Amino acid sequence: MSSETTAMPAAGDEAIETAALWCIALSEGALSESEWAEFEAWLARPGHADLFQKATAVWQNSGAVADWPQVIALRTKALTQFRKANQRRWLPAPSRLASISGLAAALLLAVTLALFWHLDRPSEYETGIGERQVAVLDDGSRVSLDAVTVMNVRMKDETRQVELVGGRAKFDVAKDPLRPFTVAAGDKLVVAVGTSFSVELIDGEVRVILYEGQVEVRDRSDTARSAATAPQRLLMRPGSEFVDSVGSAEPARIIRPDLTQSLSWEQGLINFDGEPLASAVERMNRYSTKQVRLSDPALGEIPVDGMFKAGDVDAFVEGIAALHPLRPKNSGGEIILERR
Repeated sequence: MSSETTAMPAAGDEAIETAALWCIALSEGALSESEWAEFEAWLARPGHADLFQKATAVWQNSGAVADWPQVIALRTKALTQFRKANQRRWLPAPSRLASISGLAAALLLAVTLALFWHLDRPSEYETGIGERQVAVLDDGSRVSLDAVTVMNVRMKDETRQVELVGGRAKFDVAKDPLRPFTVAAGDKLVVAVGTSFSVELIDGEVRVILYEGQVEVRDRSDTARSAATAPQRLLMRPGSEFVDSVGSAEPARIIRPDLTQSLSWEQGLINFDGEPLASAVERMNRYSTKQVRLSDPALGEIPVDGMFKAGDVDAFVEGIAALHPLRPKNSGGEIILERR
């Protein structure tokens, strides 16, 4: 190895990789006298002390992920090959360094990426069947999660990012003009600053209800419908509901819901006002282990009206069967609605 690590780009790369290997070796236990002598000789070369300090910082910061099986496997593999290549000598000769430098770089990169992923991974909120949850985010925003809902949250210095994976959530956003609050759902992105709104994914649709303030609904850039179609941007007004089918080229619908009834789910009640049976069934199924299923997808267009207690699928099925030419059939723990 050249005594000047900056003489050639390759030498600099090798020095970085060797610094990573010294970190691994030192973390695994005490070195022998000869190994310490080799380490001190390497450390005394120009630039090596600084490289070792940086590599040590990365290695120490990886403590939060050090016990992950993938990291342990990489570390073990690197040490084994390092020792074999050097016949139990820690410092590799120039002719042998090339054979293991790629592994050292890969290990250091893997640990670094694992650390950054660990620090940057989102906070996950999830509710089960019949479960509702209220969460207060780090910025003071309040979120009410409906049953069977999954939501990921990332709070950053410049943005507040939420992804609604499934279900429904109502957001009361803390005002912070310098940090937009975004909710990604399906192929839509809802952008707000300080306002109150709900977002729902149901029956292949994205539904946004605005209670207070303003929000802008956009197409997500990574799921634009086509290169020839300009992304949609729609500014919602309070008291309106945005309804759009995920992936559809049809324009979104804007309707005027009953805002009080639209929030009945927070009190354990589910209100339907001309709701298609398919989405009504999906809503009721969020609250009961006894699931309702339609025998024919065409039945999903039947309009449903009425208010039901969340989880009371028997009353729901009885009411639907009384008003429409349908009959329930119990099968394997499910209630199947079929035509009479």
